[in-house]
Amino acid sequence: MKSLKLYGILLLISSQFTIAQNKNIDFAEKQILKQQSARFTAMIDSDVVKLESLLADDLTYGHTKGSTETKTGFIETVRTERIDYLSFVPRDVIVRIYEKTAVLTGFIDVKVIYKSEELEFTTRFLEVQRKVDGNWLLAAWQPVKYIQN
Repeated sequence: MKSLKLYGILLLISSQFTIAQNKNIDFAEKQILKQQSARFTAMIDSDVVKLESLLADDLTYGHTKGSTETKTGFIETVRTERIDYLSFVPRDVIVRIYEKTAVLTGFIDVKVIYKSEELEFTTRFLEVQRKVDGNWLLAAWQPVKYIQN
């Protein structure tokens, strides 16, 4: 009977630990999605000061046409509005957290002005964020144009 009670206590403790872990994951996921939203807003507003604080120093930022930029290059693209970001609507975003690294996948409907032409398209994206000094920072972004068959 004692072993049954001990088993019950251990089961209760482990379930409480699982609940606490899930709450931590839920909180982290909310932080990560909030960071993504803040980044999109900074891009739309051309707020390079805010954007600077949301990007990892070793950022690799990919574009749908295959080019990539460093943090400095990407901030310059936003500052000069070489690509004028008008809107982002993410959907079906999945967040997977691995300690201090988060991998996001999903779709995003994008509106931009590029070379004086307004473009609307959907991309499938892969995003990597890293937790640095308590903040989630974008480390890598890679979209590909999504064409429905």
